[in-house]
Amino acid sequence: MAHQRFHPLRLHLGKGRERHATWLELFFDLVFVFAIAQLAHLLHSDLTWVSIAGFAALFIPVWWLWIDFSYYADQFDIDDGPYRLVMLGVMFGLVVMALTIEDALQGGSADFAAIYTALRLVIIFLYVQAWRFVPQSRELTARYTLSFSVAFVLWLVSIGVPEPARFWLWAVALLIEISNGPITYITIRNVPIQKSHMDERFGLFVIIVLGEAMVAVATGVSQTDWQWRSVLTGMGGFLTAVSLWWMYFERADESAINKALRGGRRALLRSYVYGYSHVLAFMGIVATGVGIQFAIEAAAGHTFIAEARTVLCGGITLYLIGVTLLQWASPSSLPKAVISMRAVLALGSLCLIPLGAVMSPIAVVLILGLSLTALNHFDGLPLSSS
Repeated sequence: MAHQRFHPLRLHLGKGRERHATWLELFFDLVFVFAIAQLAHLLHSDLTWVSIAGFAALFIPVWWLWIDFSYYADQFDIDDGPYRLVMLGVMFGLVVMALTIEDALQGGSADFAAIYTALRLVIIFLYVQAWRFVPQSRELTARYTLSFSVAFVLWLVSIGVPEPARFWLWAVALLIEISNGPITYITIRNVPIQKSHMDERFGLFVIIVLGEAMVAVATGVSQTDWQWRSVLTGMGGFLTAVSLWWMYFERADESAINKALRGGRRALLRSYVYGYSHVLAFMGIVATGVGIQFAIEAAAGHTFIAEARTVLCGGITLYLIGVTLLQWASPSSLPKAVISMRAVLALGSLCLIPLGAVMSPIAVVLILGLSLTALNHFDGLPLSSS
């Protein structure tokens, strides 16, 4: 019994029992609220084309950390024993990492790289433990350990390398880490079967980033002394957030990952399109929330500059691309008519970037909110998938 307590790690086989996020996983997700808030603050506090690119560039490694630790918890039981303490330590590290985000592109990238590298070392340690204690997953965990170790070396070297070479090393390391999953699952001989609940975790993270968007809208209204223009723009922003929620959860499929694990290579590949497309949806929601905040401030007297319009309209477009890809790749897929209508709205949103120069911020936000509402109504109509 003592031996079991020393390494309680095992695959989540399920045995017919439905899985849900544990209290530890919910607590872990909550920590990311702070990281997402820091990314949103970075975008709002220094609105330039460079900061927009920086927001997107930093969002990807932050998202990837969430993916790695969340999927590890999806595969293996970490809710007991020393592994729970490891995850609590990781959460502390994530808070420290979030504090480095604001200065990561203003001379503080070495600090971000240092804490990120330390967190990468933890995920390598966890996969080594899985290799030791879960024999049926050794082919999988050996691949993960090897690729993550190569990327870890690049992250480690980047700490002592000057910019911009440091950023190029980050990009290569992330490419290795992100490509490892689909390559491994498609090429290994035996795919370990576990009872997955990653679909639920994705949905919970959508709620987290939508919550951050709602905070941005409320903050924008409160900081403009509740002027009627800002209130009206805020109402349009609320309608937009509700529409984004509706579009995702009306077609949410909690069987996507489990069906992929029990399917062939094609199903596995589609599951990675499904999983990885979420980053576009997440990033789009956060950008949309900040963009609505810019529009609220502009309605109260500030200038609705091109960069602000790009954050808002580009965020909507990113979300539409991401949610359409992930829902297309799910087992239930999407009707072609719905895909076409979403593509039209995505292009229309991009057209509002230049057109917004001669329109009021209220009009831009209301057009987007009402268009998304109409799209959700169209999406809900009975359509042929042919």
